[in-house]
Amino acid sequence: MESALERGRGVHRRYPPIDGFWTWDIKRDRVYGDANLSDYFGLTLEEFSHGASLERCMQSIEAKDRLRVHTAIRRAVERRSSFREVYMVRSEKMGLRKILSVGQCYVDNLGEAALYPGWFVDLTREADSEEASLCEIHSLIEQAKEISQSIGQDLLGYLLDNAQDEVQQRLGGGGSRRRKSS
Repeated sequence: MESALERGRGVHRRYPPIDGFWTWDIKRDRVYGDANLSDYFGLTLEEFSHGASLERCMQSIEAKDRLRVHTAIRRAVERRSSFREVYMVRSEKMGLRKILSVGQCYVDNLGEAALYPGWFVDLTREADSEEASLCEIHSLIEQAKEISQSIGQDLLGYLLDNAQDEVQQRLGGGGSRRRKSS
């Protein structure tokens, strides 16, 4: 018999390198974090060493994202589940940054929400990193087209041609915006 944990092993998402960590003691409303969390959220390392309130941390989130993030955190705590949100934070040291935060609510022996550890990655992109990503996508689509052709999947090859054309347009490669017909 296969456990739920074993069945879920193939579902891992691939994330960029982690930029910082935190642990939120839910019952005491204290967020503990590393130096990077301090830099991104504009709190001192001492504040995170002794634990800052969640509300104090939320102040660094851009106003347009704050309610959505607050609601997602509340929902994760109520459901004792995971959290995954992309939002903007601003600090004096780091400026305006787009981050992905991932956390998980854990319960105590009474089943009450107790700890909420998590991590974040900086998703702020420079123009050249976006171009590099598009070039990689273009190459991967080319490989997928070769595979689809080798197994006789003409419709899939056609769709991949169109996707590759779209990537080429975003790379500034010109060409026609007209879709290929079959």
